[in-house]
Amino acid sequence: MGEHEKKESTMESSRSGRTKFVAIGAGIAIVVAIGIGLAVSMGNNAQTSDNSRSVSWIHVHGLGVDPSDAGVLYIATHGDFYKSVDGGVPVKADKQRADYMAFNAPQAEGAPLYSSGHPSTGGNTGLIKSTDGGQTWQTVSSVLDPPVDFHAMSVSASDPNVIIGFDSGGRGLLKTTDAGSTWERFEYPGDYVIALAISPNDRNRIFVGTPGGLFQSDDGAATWTQLNQYEGIEVMALAFDAEGNLYASTEEFGLARSLDLGETWQNISRPPDSLTATSIAVDSENKVLYVAGHAAPQGYQEVFRGSLDGSDWQLVGTNKGLPTVVFDMVSADLSNHVVFLISPFF
Repeated sequence: MGEHEKKESTMESSRSGRTKFVAIGAGIAIVVAIGIGLAVSMGNNAQTSDNSRSVSWIHVHGLGVDPSDAGVLYIATHGDFYKSVDGGVPVKADKQRADYMAFNAPQAEGAPLYSSGHPSTGGNTGLIKSTDGGQTWQTVSSVLDPPVDFHAMSVSASDPNVIIGFDSGGRGLLKTTDAGSTWERFEYPGDYVIALAISPNDRNRIFVGTPGGLFQSDDGAATWTQLNQYEGIEVMALAFDAEGNLYASTEEFGLARSLDLGETWQNISRPPDSLTATSIAVDSENKVLYVAGHAAPQGYQEVFRGSLDGSDWQLVGTNKGLPTVVFDMVSADLSNHVVFLISPFF
């Protein structure tokens, strides 16, 4: 990269999770560990836009409906964990900042919330869980050494002891049948796994979204069969409702629902702002569909709720209109994973 190259503050972290950025301005030097990304916000819940739904999140990684209270939507982001009650403005729920990847709220009352990602100190968290609505999180298992960074994960509704996740470092598709005590590695279809979903009716029926399409396993991830519908198309998100209907998102075709496990699909109206959904959650009790993703072409992150056919989308939260900070990169020491930045805002 050339000297003085501009970098937006909302840039994603490197997969190694080890690079550090030194931001220098007004005589102050700040080191930022990329475990939770490089960003500048005006407080944890700063809302500096005219939009009353503005939230200062960076990137929404996952959605989940509380298994005990369907009116509560959890929103896992790159830096904070939020909740929205009955479609209200999202509020910060976690007590300590982290990067919450592959978030899951199992459709089984009494089951904990699960996530993975990066602590504020950097590195990977492995598999973590929360039993208090995302306020605090505890380590379940590192899974591998060093700990995994699941970027896709699913928890079985019929048997919450079954959890399957894909390590973003390419170390495999890993599954536990004892809530994280032991793990088994499986082959996965394609080069990378973007999304995972376990059928609520059969813990061995698993769907995988990849850059090359949609795959299904009926034997607990031992073997895979590609479905014809999305062959050659990147599948961005997958989710089941409580009845076993499968929801999917692709950039090309938007949202769709299958009532027959992927054999046929019904189109769902795309959310406003040409949103490409990268996360889906379904409140089956109240027949509400939640989606999160990036709006084209600006790329801001938004969450919407609507009916199951997408006929009446309503905005839950957005970072549209919030300020970003642009840094000048003045030098880089890549051997030590350090980049030096200058900004007038510090």
